[in-house]
Amino acid sequence: MSQLLFSIAVFLAAHVVPSYQPLRQQLVGRMGERPFMSAYGVVSLVLFIWVIASYLNAPYVELWLMQTWMRHTVLLVMFFVCLLWVCAFSQPNPFSLGKGGKGYDPVRPGIVALTRHPALVGLAGWSFSHILPNGDLASLLFFGTMGALSLYGPRSMVQKRQRQLEYERWQSLMDQTKRGWPQIGLMRWIATVLLYIGLVIAHEPVIGVAPIYWP
Repeated sequence: MSQLLFSIAVFLAAHVVPSYQPLRQQLVGRMGERPFMSAYGVVSLVLFIWVIASYLNAPYVELWLMQTWMRHTVLLVMFFVCLLWVCAFSQPNPFSLGKGGKGYDPVRPGIVALTRHPALVGLAGWSFSHILPNGDLASLLFFGTMGALSLYGPRSMVQKRQRQLEYERWQSLMDQTKRGWPQIGLMRWIATVLLYIGLVIAHEPVIGVAPIYWP
């Protein structure tokens, strides 16, 4: 368990420390924006793989027993997580992770009408819902960390996007963006269903646990 705790601590530090603006500006000034983001992405991926490996090798310490409703809750939540991820990377969004702001129309904002951070909200849904059926200490630490980081992400993302767009432009987009039920489009619903089915099918061979038990 100590290796998992250490890997999580390093992973969190690698995400929180670079978001400190004086340090980030200094690193970007020396490296350039694109090399910095590339290096940051590689380091984050390596550390994430380390966290996963530590999680899979951590001792099993049971905290509660899984109930059938917990598995059903995850299946329900994951459909909407898939919807958020599909929209995040197929609809323009100047506020957060995803496709980017090119072509963004505040009158027809798509998923941004519901949330400005669909990718991170989806990550939070994936993380916190997976705590339920696992019920062990390592899972609580792993998924809890991912969930907490996804909640911290919007704050850091807002600061970054405000600098990129300038405050006046940012505020104008915020004020003009129509709120309410998002316009998804039929193809994105189809893509969501396909992604969801693919994840359900791949879960057992990849993760080792079947999300659906057939009688």
